[in-house]
Order: sequence, then structure tokens, then C-alpha cells
Amino acid sequence: MKIILSLFILILFSACEDYNSNSADKLKYSNEPQQEEGGDPNFAPAFAVIQNRCTSCHSGFHNNWSTYTSNEKWLNSGLVNRGDPDNSLIIRRTINSGQAGSNMPQGTGAIPDAEFETLRTWILNIP
Repeated sequence: MKIILSLFILILFSACEDYNSNSADKLKYSNEPQQEEGGDPNFAPAFAVIQNRCTSCHSGFHNNWSTYTSNEKWLNSGLVNRGDPDNSLIIRRTINSGQAGSNMPQGTGAIPDAEFETLRTWILNIP
């Protein structure tokens, strides 16, 4: 009886986890912005702009921006250059420059200036 009760309790507790283990899986696989060491206050607002304006198209096997949940992941993607928004591909593609393939979000007008500045401020100030 104790074994059955112990198994039941174990199953009950393990069913409440978001991920397969209590290790770093949640940080690794979560699509929520990660709080980075040093607490970059610009990342969460920029990530929200990207989630709202970009990830509906930029998701899938080769292009899953929603998984870039930290500054380091964005830097490693090659889309962001620390401290250099003008040479960061995400900014260069977001500017409605009138060049074919350069206007993002595709099929819509330019993102609002305030949101564009949120992205620039984030990249300019990545620690």
C-alpha cells in the first residue's frame, strides 16, 4: 500500500511541472524572455515588440525568433550587433527603406516610431 501511495504522490507532483525536469529546461526551452544577469531593462520591452510584430512570420524550423529569449541568443543569431543598431540586421530590415525585401513587417506599414526606438534603445544598450 505504501508503494502505491508513494507512486501516486510521485506521479501527482511530476504532472505539475511545466517541463520534463526541474533542471534548466525551462530556461532553455521557454519562449518567455529570460532575466539576464545584470537585469537589462531594455530587453523585455524589445522582446515584446518582436513578439507582437515579427514572430507571426519569423517562426518555424529555420527562423524561430520567439526562441531568442535573451540578449546572448539574439547576438548569437547574427541579427543583432551589440551597441550598433544601424548595423544590426533586425533594424536594417525593419526600416521602411523602399528597397525590395527591406520593408518589415511585410505587407504592413512601418512599425510605430516608439516601437522602433524601443528596438534601437535595446540594441544600443545591450550590456
